[in-house]
Formats: sequence, structure tokens, C-alpha cells
Amino acid sequence: MQAPLRLAFLTLFASLAACASASEDAQARTAAPSTANTPVENEGMRARNQELVARAQANPKARLMFLGDSITQGWDGAGRSVWDLEFAPLDAINLGVSGDRTEHVLWRLQQGAYDQLRPELIVMMIGTNNTGHRMDPPADIEGGVRAILADLRRRYPKAKLALLAIFPRGENADDEMRRNNAEANKLLAPLAREVGAEWLDLNRAFVDANGVLSKQLMPDLLHPNERGYDAWANAMREPISRWMR
Repeated sequence: MQAPLRLAFLTLFASLAACASASEDAQARTAAPSTANTPVENEGMRARNQELVARAQANPKARLMFLGDSITQGWDGAGRSVWDLEFAPLDAINLGVSGDRTEHVLWRLQQGAYDQLRPELIVMMIGTNNTGHRMDPPADIEGGVRAILADLRRRYPKAKLALLAIFPRGENADDEMRRNNAEANKLLAPLAREVGAEWLDLNRAFVDANGVLSKQLMPDLLHPNERGYDAWANAMREPISRWMR
């Protein structure tokens, strides 16, 4: 074989191999199976799930949707007065479920129970229970969140997606679960950019300069109290106003 022809074949082969490798990498990012991205019901919260199905049916014109775990569900509890002041006027709907991990949010979405909604903005924070219940590796948490965002994009193609950094937990920055959430957040920030979602890290609102989590805002070092929800709402007020123009 003449040298120029041989060089052309080698170049073509190298190009095809690179494309195949890139394709495999992309498939690994989107399809790597784990518990965190395999939909399953949060059976212990079936009553709450049913309540939210009814809530969605009763509020088909909701413009702002919140998805998450007990920290989000808490807008119905400790954060209720703040919610009524800040988010109820925006036709918001709270779809948080205590104990939910990424796979539970996936399951809820795949039931189609919220498909009649047409929100302008979806705000989601999920993953701390993946850490707290199972100490999932950060990459698995990212994979679960990736699957949720893909599902949300399919179901609500006109909605803007906002992904919140997982809140800090544990008193100090060297807390093992805090570190796991922090490592997951390092993966979630570029994921948000990759899929065209807004990224919002509000963690500084809850810790001091040394990274100590305020018990005045999160008495159990995980869940906000009313003051904590007020701090959360204050930190989100301007971004939500901008995203919902």
C-alpha cells in the first residue's frame, strides 16, 4: 500500500476509534445503572405521594414547582408562613416528600401524576438522603440527578429548570456526610450547565465563615426551622424573580 493511502486509512481508523470512545463515554454518563437512578417507590410515604397527586390535580395552573425531600416538604410545615408570603403569590406548588432519594423522585415522575402541570420554573434539591441513608458515592448521586433532569426536560420542555446545591448537614465542614454532599455538589454544578439548567448554591446562607452550620437556622443540623426557611427564601428571591420574568 502506498504511503499516502496507508496514512489516510490510519487517520480514518484513529478518527473512528475516537468517535467510538466519545460515544461510550457519553453513554456511561447517561446510562450507568445504579440504585440512585433506578426508579422505586418511597413506600413509607405513600400517603404523602397520594396527597401530592391530588394537589397537582387541584392546581393545574401552578407556575412554580418545587421538588425534593423533607427539606422541601418542610415548606408545608416550619416554612409555611414564609411560603405563603414568598411563593404562594407566584402560584407555587410544593411537591417535596420526606425521605425521598433520587430514585424516589424518578419513580414519582414516571407515574405521570404531575404531567398535567405546565410550570414556568421547576426548582429541585435532592440527594442528601442518598448520603444520609446509604452514603451513595457522589457520582451515583450525580447520575440520579442527571436522570431526573432528563425526565423533567422531556415532561416539561417549556419549563426552566433550577438545580439547587444540596444543603450542608452536620455541624462542621469535616462532617463525613457534609463532605459527601459537597463532593456531589462539585459534580452537580457542571451537570446543570451541561443540561441547560440554572445552578444555585445557597449554602453560604446557612454557615459562618468557618463553615459551621447554624443551629439557629437548622437546629438538628439538617432541617431548617422557620428562620432557616426565611433565609432560604431571601436567598432565592432575586433569582426566582429573574427566572420567572
